[in-house]
Amino acid sequence: MQTGTTLSWFRRLRVASFALITAIGAVGLLSASARVATGEGNDVELGPLSSVAVPMPIGGDIVDQAAAVRLGKALFWDIQLGGDGQTACATCHFHGGADNRPAINPGLDKLFGTADDVHGSMGLTVAQGTFKNIDPNPDNAADICTTGALNLFGVAPQVTTRNAPTTVNGVAFFRQMFWDGRGNDNFNGASPFGQTANNTAAQKASAAFSTAGIGNSALASQAVGPANKFPEVSCNGRTFGNLYDKLMARKALQHQFVHQQDSALGAMSAWPAKGLKCGTDGHACGYGELIAAAFGPSLAVKGQFSRVFGQAVQAYESTLIPDQTPLDRLLAGNSKAMTDLQKKGLSVFRGKGGCTKCHAGPELTDASVTFAGVFGLINEDGGDQGFHNIGVRPTIEDLGRAGTGGANVAPFSVSGSIMDHGAFKTPALRNVGLTAPYFHTGGKATLADVVDFYSRGGDFPNTEKARRIRPLGLSAADKAALVEFLANGLTDCRTAKDEAPFDHPSLTVPNGGPDLSATGGGTSCQ
Repeated sequence: MQTGTTLSWFRRLRVASFALITAIGAVGLLSASARVATGEGNDVELGPLSSVAVPMPIGGDIVDQAAAVRLGKALFWDIQLGGDGQTACATCHFHGGADNRPAINPGLDKLFGTADDVHGSMGLTVAQGTFKNIDPNPDNAADICTTGALNLFGVAPQVTTRNAPTTVNGVAFFRQMFWDGRGNDNFNGASPFGQTANNTAAQKASAAFSTAGIGNSALASQAVGPANKFPEVSCNGRTFGNLYDKLMARKALQHQFVHQQDSALGAMSAWPAKGLKCGTDGHACGYGELIAAAFGPSLAVKGQFSRVFGQAVQAYESTLIPDQTPLDRLLAGNSKAMTDLQKKGLSVFRGKGGCTKCHAGPELTDASVTFAGVFGLINEDGGDQGFHNIGVRPTIEDLGRAGTGGANVAPFSVSGSIMDHGAFKTPALRNVGLTAPYFHTGGKATLADVVDFYSRGGDFPNTEKARRIRPLGLSAADKAALVEFLANGLTDCRTAKDEAPFDHPSLTVPNGGPDLSATGGGTSCQ
């Protein structure tokens, strides 16, 4: 158990780190060699997630936070976002914040059934196409797209090249988003890429683009990436201007039910009818009035929609804090919060497993805002903090942190180190028992597979593999205890039962997914 002295020290460290993170810029506080010599950056004591303040945006345009959360939740769950009229943001994040539908991308060799196949996330339900126009009938949720030459998936549902990360493991605490971190912590209002050279000329010319940016806003940067991207949400070529026109002509969540006790939207629920109601007359809510309530009338305009979209989704996702797991209750002083087997697993996690070297601190990740604030932007291997090549697959198959995007100019890597080749972000682990399959490839089906992977020191001896990844020699009893801790000691009951703040509108998940009923409130986990 963590002592009161240690927890007090750690809280003071956390408070100080928020001031530090604003000053570190693109350089670490300590060089990689200095951290190796001193042992710093290798481990940070665990603590309850509630002991860490959610990083707040530095700057931004929100005038009413609660209204921004409502707008963001509506946008995240609305199937009208999809070019096929079925795919919302939530469609890839419906099961414990992740996507467990069986879906295979053929990987680098473009051949199905070979070793580099990826269990990706399912995107659009229609063949590859080009955006032509929004449907003039506001009752229709799909766009008008033209179908060109068929790609590898033909007319079948599209599949992305990586497994979608969960949205309910404490994403608000990450410094950067996506597996490769291209979701920059400085939101420029128009793209995921911050102020890097990956921005295209069109993105930089957007009225929503700002060279000043909004700090601590990786979630906003992430949100604007998939929204108009094929194969995730849209046919090729749709813009935020097109999406604005589409949503302004339609009522919010008009095809979905919202529970009367929804933690953000319940007061606006049109139950037993679908959608939301606004005003004293109870008229169906339009997105224009939701935007104006959150951002004021000056941002409720077409040219600012990407800026609005990113900040609103970030406001909503920042409420998804899984801080009531058995581990959190144990670390807060409830000695009976975990079973004896889970406690044994925690001992392995902290000890022989060496898991806290990367899954560090209350956030359970060295990719957090505060970890970078304390230990800098460069890790002990000389690569970027929070990103590691752990030998899941050969480096050549996916460059990860060393990749580029947008204008394809600059790697996402800050360090420029070879160690960022094939490196991916350290995920936080709360609710990990709900989010199979695992790793960026989705290549491990169970937590037992994941524990076996780490116990043998990874699957591939990549030149760039992090020094922390080495054989652990865990016994069968160690493995069983660790799996139990991960599967059940880290699960927030509210997430598992879709209770507030993890409640949601109804959603029909196509191609192997379930029909989700609207949920709201909930007291079974208290």
